[in-house]
Amino acid sequence: MAWGAVAGSFAFTLVPISIGYQVAHYSPFLLLQGQALIPLSSDPFGFGWDLWGTRAYQLNIGLATAKAAWFIGVGAIVLGHILAVFLAHLLALRLAGEPARALRSQYPLVALMVFYTVLSLWIISQPIVR
Repeated sequence: MAWGAVAGSFAFTLVPISIGYQVAHYSPFLLLQGQALIPLSSDPFGFGWDLWGTRAYQLNIGLATAKAAWFIGVGAIVLGHILAVFLAHLLALRLAGEPARALRSQYPLVALMVFYTVLSLWIISQPIVR
């Protein structure tokens, strides 16, 4: 199999990493703005209705603490990388035919994923302000 075809077949294994970064990045926004669905469900068209009695609902900003966002971000990033390596290994088993050859072919990817994970965790551990 040509190098380009092999690389292309592994491309989809990067999707869990992408999803992990999206979850890590947007979880504070979802924790805050997702609560707006509660009062909006009482008046979905803006006609002044109060179908469920939740018009006066106030957002709880305590849900999106820096600590919660950090733990969700770390969990999403680590889980995305683990899932990506697992999917890549399954694909390598299918392409290589023999387990020992598939395992050897995955050493560079595992090293790269460990590097990316450590780098990502280091980046999000840095203070935003000094």
